[in-house]
Amino acid sequence: MNRFIVLLSLSVGCTEYGVGKIAPSSAGAMDTGSSSVDGSDQGGSEGEDDDDCVESSTAFDIEEVSALQDAFGLPQVRDGLMLELSETYLEDERTWRPVSVEVLVMYPAWYFDFYDDSNSLSVNFHPSATPTGAPAFTKTIQIRKSDLDWAPLTLPSDADWSGDNLNQMAAWLEFDLSDVVPEAGYRTTEYFVSLSWDGIGFPNVGYSNFELNCAQNWTDYGVGSYVQNSGQDCSWPMMKIEIETLSPGDC
Repeated sequence: MNRFIVLLSLSVGCTEYGVGKIAPSSAGAMDTGSSSVDGSDQGGSEGEDDDDCVESSTAFDIEEVSALQDAFGLPQVRDGLMLELSETYLEDERTWRPVSVEVLVMYPAWYFDFYDDSNSLSVNFHPSATPTGAPAFTKTIQIRKSDLDWAPLTLPSDADWSGDNLNQMAAWLEFDLSDVVPEAGYRTTEYFVSLSWDGIGFPNVGYSNFELNCAQNWTDYGVGSYVQNSGQDCSWPMMKIEIETLSPGDC
């Protein structure tokens, strides 16, 4: 997220934080993108075989590149990152796919008791370097308080968007993509993952310090199309991406 989105919006209107992580029940999840991509074209026509070797690893962890600074959410906004895997993931004819994305979600502490489980948040995965390169696989989850392990969290005093609401209730929300993205996986090393808010713009999502490369950050400011941000002081969403690799034969 570029600082521009904060200024524009104001003009018009591992668990380091002691926050637990729990995957919500399947009743709160809606698969909305699996039929939009032809897996035979994008990831191969066959899925996982009993004799294949399947291994899991963390492909991206925001806490390895920055620290929490802010909490942000805005109606109809989509915000995401261009990411790249090491070529070693593709050695020995291996393919890969994302199987989960964890996102740090928050509500202002004063509002938390009044929240009525009405919000939803989506994660979008594009098997391409940019959000325009391939259709997205999407998982949408309704945010239910009882599904998550919430804990109080105090944002840094220099928070931009939530500077007036430093006291938050936060939880790691896990989006299970294993039933959305084809098992056959992909051979590309570049991919794009974004978050999208509903028409209300809650929950807030944790964001990093404004110190990261804007060229990797694309945002749809609620107009229906992404733009690539510019500069060297962008804030990225606090998310972690788990992948699995698939290779022929035993491990």
